[in-house]
Amino acid sequence: MNKLFVFDDLEPRTGFKPAGEQIDGSFYLDGRIYLLEAKWHADPLPASTLYQFKGKVDGKLAGTIGIFISMSGYAEDAVDALILGKALNIVLLDQRDMDAAIVRGSGFKSVLKLKLRKAAEEGAIYFPMEGKLVTAEKTSTVEIDLLRYDHATGDVITTQPAQPAAADLLIVCEGDSDRVVIATLAERILAAAGSGRSIKILTAMGKVTIPRVANAMWNTFHSESKVLIVVDGDNDPTGTATMLGKGLEFEDWIAAIPNPSIETWLNLDLETLRRRGGKIDQSRKAAETLDIEALRQRDEQFAKLYDAILGV
Repeated sequence: MNKLFVFDDLEPRTGFKPAGEQIDGSFYLDGRIYLLEAKWHADPLPASTLYQFKGKVDGKLAGTIGIFISMSGYAEDAVDALILGKALNIVLLDQRDMDAAIVRGSGFKSVLKLKLRKAAEEGAIYFPMEGKLVTAEKTSTVEIDLLRYDHATGDVITTQPAQPAAADLLIVCEGDSDRVVIATLAERILAAAGSGRSIKILTAMGKVTIPRVANAMWNTFHSESKVLIVVDGDNDPTGTATMLGKGLEFEDWIAAIPNPSIETWLNLDLETLRRRGGKIDQSRKAAETLDIEALRQRDEQFAKLYDAILGV
């Protein structure tokens, strides 16, 4: 990290210990000091870890911003927990952001500036740098190619900026397990119809953050794409729809709201999944064997997702 910051002229300082706490580092950008926390754990980080870092940032000079990098990502709803009723002074990055900065991005400074701008303009403190592109043939990762990293020499070589791959439909969902379910179902629907449509799926890592992420992506990359929001109803589908209507700043969107959760479509119990673990794998397997046509006939919200995927 220190070498990366030096490369981008960010004047880094490595770990230091103010009274009673540990700071992983800091750097300087455009007249402001940013505090850094960087972790590489086996599992996604819970909200409690983010709270601890936020406490360190809150205790510093007014206007200080924290940059949290988790190579294992963040637990579902962790972002919601961080922003609800609180001042926003932390921006979250994950492995995709670091890959974009080092291998496929425009350097750490450019990645950070994009995320800072979206946090300031849209309140999206966790703004994904990539999504999953689904077609009838395959699922592939869409990335922003602005720099190339030469592993032999260690040089970062500038290339021509490449626009993200266009998509016929942009889907924004709550978390990674939802993304896996939607991608699996979308591939099956497209394959059965012989459709060549492309669909990009983005995760907001929270329910309240969905409008913020959708607004940020719409304003940045996808002003011509149709948008489908897939979000759990949590036994209040009307309130969920109202939340989306108040938060989304563009008109060309529709919502599919499974109630109480997307696991309802799969005949899975969410609490049982959490106790047993392996939620993503169990959900994927259920999506692979689901009777799609029967579900479309009996569930209005799933029918909305089905029609949006096929563009009807």
